[in-house]
Amino acid sequence: MRKILAFLLGLGATALWAQEPAVISGKLLGYDGKVMVKANVHVIQLGQSDPIAAVEVGKDGNYEIRTEKTGHFILGFTGVNHLQTQIPLLLDKPIRATINVRLKPYEYNDDWSDLKIIGDFNNFSFQTGKPMTEQDDGTYTFETATAADQFAYQLIGLAKGNRSVNGTQSDDYVYDGGGDYRSVVKAQNGRVKVTFDPKKLARPPQPVEPQVEFTDKNSRLAQLYALDKESNARREKFMEAVQAHKKTGKDMAGFSHDWSAAAKELKQKITAQTDPALRQYLVISYLELGTMAAQNLIPEMAVRALEEIPPSSPLWSKTPQALFLAVNLSGQKEKSSAYVDSVLSQHSDANVNGPLLFMKLQEAHFKDDEANTKKYYDRLINEYSQTPYAMMAKSRFSPDRQIKIGKPVPAFAIAALNDPAVTYSTAGMKGKIYLIDFWAVWCGPCIAEMPNLHQAYEKFHGKNFEILSLSFDPKPEDVARFRQDKWKMPWLHAFVDGGFQSELARQFEVVGIPKPILVDANGTIIATEEDLRGPKLEQTLARVLNTGKTEQ
Repeated sequence: MRKILAFLLGLGATALWAQEPAVISGKLLGYDGKVMVKANVHVIQLGQSDPIAAVEVGKDGNYEIRTEKTGHFILGFTGVNHLQTQIPLLLDKPIRATINVRLKPYEYNDDWSDLKIIGDFNNFSFQTGKPMTEQDDGTYTFETATAADQFAYQLIGLAKGNRSVNGTQSDDYVYDGGGDYRSVVKAQNGRVKVTFDPKKLARPPQPVEPQVEFTDKNSRLAQLYALDKESNARREKFMEAVQAHKKTGKDMAGFSHDWSAAAKELKQKITAQTDPALRQYLVISYLELGTMAAQNLIPEMAVRALEEIPPSSPLWSKTPQALFLAVNLSGQKEKSSAYVDSVLSQHSDANVNGPLLFMKLQEAHFKDDEANTKKYYDRLINEYSQTPYAMMAKSRFSPDRQIKIGKPVPAFAIAALNDPAVTYSTAGMKGKIYLIDFWAVWCGPCIAEMPNLHQAYEKFHGKNFEILSLSFDPKPEDVARFRQDKWKMPWLHAFVDGGFQSELARQFEVVGIPKPILVDANGTIIATEEDLRGPKLEQTLARVLNTGKTEQ
């Protein structure tokens, strides 16, 4: 009887403990140690924007935030005039922790020539921001009519990093949901005038970094934050190497980065770590190296990931690409496939399940497995319709899509890049076999196709074959510079104003680039996508130009 009573009491204690929230409190201040005019703390699900919990910091800088949710989250600290600081939050049981934070101030540009205002008047669109007018006293102004009593706005071109941030004139501030704040000013007599004064910017004389202090420095929370900082430092180092490589003018196709020292260090930490959750985090961090051009990663680490990390683990949300790498690197095809199926049935993050379903959809399509193609397509469209993968699925695999073999190419007419008096159109291209190539100089996979495109053009141009490259770059000058300094691209070119938001992109169902489309002399689409990339491009062209058709 005593054993039964003890067992029941144990169950009761567990139930009560499970209902207790995680409670995190502390003080959130600006870089100067002072209370900010408005600041917030948010608990955010990885891959989501809306917080599951949020509090406004008190006038004394103190905060307390609670959540009963379990999983892998981000604890976000934000404040007016400051950059957001994020702390990984892994909750598998209730915790109480004290974290004191000082934020890093914005780093502002010195040149205001690109300063623009966005706001209620244009739905905060970066693309349609309005320039501010420079005044004799060094301030910048913007004035407009408004029917509302208040006018919310942000400035772009002010802070480094292409951020939209609050201005120097505000009657109030509203959090924008992305780590920054919107200034709010009162309108008078149906008009509002906003003034930006550079002299009012908070600019410390020396660079300032965020400060994060854990009361319990040995807690899992503190250790996870330290590991996350190391992960971020590796990513920053990688991006610096990428930028340095780009400055040399070399193609990204030849870029690589030596991660051998980092891989060795992570392997040692994985072996020494006794906390299963932290060890799993380290394994994913190891696999992350493979998403950043790492070579010679240990396949056993991929196997370990699939064995140790549960399919439902929220840790996969940290870097979904690491899951793809684990699946492809493990060398265990059947086990990997079963693991992916388990993730799809157990995981709740669209940022994990979306790309996995797209991968399974592609596999089924290339195997001519109509039943599974339909199954994965329907699930992706029905359950994850807002993801980029659902949009890509619609453009590539929808039964109703217009860009597919056998369909007529949509009618188009677009001015030549170097001569507005010349127009490329469906009528003008009739009689030729031509490749429409949607691309951009900033698109790594597009640049990787350059050797294949040049080789194919050189080989087949004399056989009534042409290429029409349609640029999605910000400016036509970007293409001219690229062709002068890197690849000649000696074929037809046009610039698509508006890129992905253009009518042309809608007509051609472009949601990602590169997007190659091969059209025959009658204006019929005869090949798309994978059949026109890599070595398959030359193979497809040889088949088309020799037989006049593709295999379908």
